[in-house]
Amino acid sequence: MKNFFCIFFVLLSIVSFSQSFTFDFVTSYEMPTKDYVRKRTVYSSTANPNYMLYIYEDELKQSANLYDLENKKCHIFKIIRNKANKEGKLEFKYKKSRKVKQSYYDHHKHDTYKFEVIKKEGAFTTVLLTYYSDFNATITKHLTELKIKESDQNYFRNFRMAMLHPMELLMNVDRFENGLVVESVQIRDGERVYPSKLVHSEQVELELIVPN
Repeated sequence: MKNFFCIFFVLLSIVSFSQSFTFDFVTSYEMPTKDYVRKRTVYSSTANPNYMLYIYEDELKQSANLYDLENKKCHIFKIIRNKANKEGKLEFKYKKSRKVKQSYYDHHKHDTYKFEVIKKEGAFTTVLLTYYSDFNATITKHLTELKIKESDQNYFRNFRMAMLHPMELLMNVDRFENGLVVESVQIRDGERVYPSKLVHSEQVELELIVPN
């Protein structure tokens, strides 16, 4: 009986002193570079757009960072690939948490941006994203052309987290319209460079637990 109560209170403490994060949509983007294809996978939550799970994978490293953007926290998980899992689903093991450095937000506090529709064709809209490094929008820092597909939700933040470095953690950088970015290309000195494309997207059910 004592063992039963011990187990009960241990389980109760885990539930009481932990936080649950749920995700219902996942996207994967690829960007070919000179030496390799950069692939980034992002899980998002339509219930809470402040929660993002960013997965980085290449030949040498795998990592999963769960960002709570409103509270400026990053929860780090280890990725576990279970060979017995025929569906290839990833498993995650909590490692640690850290605060996102305030210096990151201070560095970008005067940045501004604008979206300009270039053309519309059927279910797709081509948009030019201009990102400025000053509040008065006079110093152009980035130009990115986006091809956005009609969608029932706003999934721009998935693309931002995956491909818009160093803007990935800036909640205010958002089109605030429903749509899913399917292609992008950066424009530098008049040249179109670093194209990216959406290679996978689907609705999912994923829950991760972070102990307090």
